[in-house]
Amino acid sequence: MELSQLLLGLDYEINNEKDLQLDVNDIIYDSRKAQPETLFLSIHGIDLNGDDYVLDAYERGCRIFILEQELQDLPTDTTVVLVSDTRQALSKMSANFFGHPSKEMTVVGVTGTKGKTTVANYIKKVLCGVGINAGVIGTMGIFYNDQEIETINTTPESYELNKTMRAMLDAGVTAVAMEVSSGGLMMNRVDDIDFDIGIFTNLSLDHIGPREHPTFEHYRDCKSRLFNLCKYGIINADDEYAEYMIEHATCPTTTYSVHHASDYQAHDIQLTRDGWHLGVAFTYDHKGEKTQTHISTPGEFSVLNALAVLATTQYLGVPKDEILKTLSRVTIDGRVEVLPVLDDVTVVIDFAHNGISLENVLTTLLDYHPKHLICVFGSIGNRAIIRRKELGDVAAKYCDVAVLTADNPDREDPQIIIDEIAESFVDSKCKVLKIADRSEAMYEAMKLAQPGDMVVIAGKGHEKYQVIDGKHVFYDERAEVIKAAERVKKEK
Repeated sequence: MELSQLLLGLDYEINNEKDLQLDVNDIIYDSRKAQPETLFLSIHGIDLNGDDYVLDAYERGCRIFILEQELQDLPTDTTVVLVSDTRQALSKMSANFFGHPSKEMTVVGVTGTKGKTTVANYIKKVLCGVGINAGVIGTMGIFYNDQEIETINTTPESYELNKTMRAMLDAGVTAVAMEVSSGGLMMNRVDDIDFDIGIFTNLSLDHIGPREHPTFEHYRDCKSRLFNLCKYGIINADDEYAEYMIEHATCPTTTYSVHHASDYQAHDIQLTRDGWHLGVAFTYDHKGEKTQTHISTPGEFSVLNALAVLATTQYLGVPKDEILKTLSRVTIDGRVEVLPVLDDVTVVIDFAHNGISLENVLTTLLDYHPKHLICVFGSIGNRAIIRRKELGDVAAKYCDVAVLTADNPDREDPQIIIDEIAESFVDSKCKVLKIADRSEAMYEAMKLAQPGDMVVIAGKGHEKYQVIDGKHVFYDERAEVIKAAERVKKEK
């Protein structure tokens, strides 16, 4: 693509106007991928400054550079384009380079502290169930047709997003549901995505720290940006920040809830249990019509997720009966997922990795009246230190036994993290075990469990890795749970 076409929509300065006619084969922001006829865009990150890698990109053959400031040591045969913000530029240029694929698709963005993964994946399943070729982008990866692609971030970088959407479109995908993280909004990754619908699930204290959001208000405001990017908003009216989202939206909105007046309102909620299967039945009102339904995951938060899906897919024209049929049978890996590994003990894995998410899971499972509630969990290293106390406080309040273990310790000693979590249990009746090896922690929890107990293994869910010393080390939570259960059964 000609450089002038890549720069459409951007305010910029260029050192040589004639160079606007140069051809660009690809946009690069990792100097190791640079080669002749690529363009290197310098991003200023938390740990790395792209300016430090400009000469490396030059040595690999790159001659076109997008920068925020002039660099004195650049050779004279370079084309330099100055912009005010290279992240914003990357978003615009990526959309230009891949031909604005989001404009040719139905795009649904889901933001919130929790529920994003479940809602996005449910939407994909409902749409696919009625013959609409849909994909999903988020925490669990990128899925469409027979493709499964890992993602490093919940919301990929703008270049990867546009590249993925172009690949989806070329493969016949006409709709995509994607998780939109606060980090993705903050770092301009979705600035040029054409959202048809934006969904707000909820907001609670999370991702606050030197490597994430400086304040809760900044976190909240980043979330609200989605409703300046989409054509239609769907808002959880039960959340205390619902009005804030609605007031700051530049699009029309609709609402859903359990406890407040809304456009989609649930009531008569009843927990259901059939063997290992945990679910919930409820009735919801919409435009004066009452509808009874049942979903295959438990808890009030599952009802809210289902309402978000109902509101979204009905807006997109999917028949209500088809939506309810799909919701009655689908589950999401690692989201309050019951694993039938022990005959007389309910074993659940869940992605809950902050206080509010863990509290939702634990209180939901307590409604099923287990004899004892045992929870295995840890907390991430090097980030969101406040999570340790939040998680510990919740477990100390609701659990009979807490087994503290490793969960993405990164460059921290997991034992130090465990000891910090343990401070929450000083005045608690909850029994505490400290076992840094996560697989051993699962095993000990299940060995302790008696008939009628529930064991919750929280923090990883669908993930298949542990972050250790800055690296993703393979770790399959589900497989390790199965192995631990087999050990317990053999010993009995």
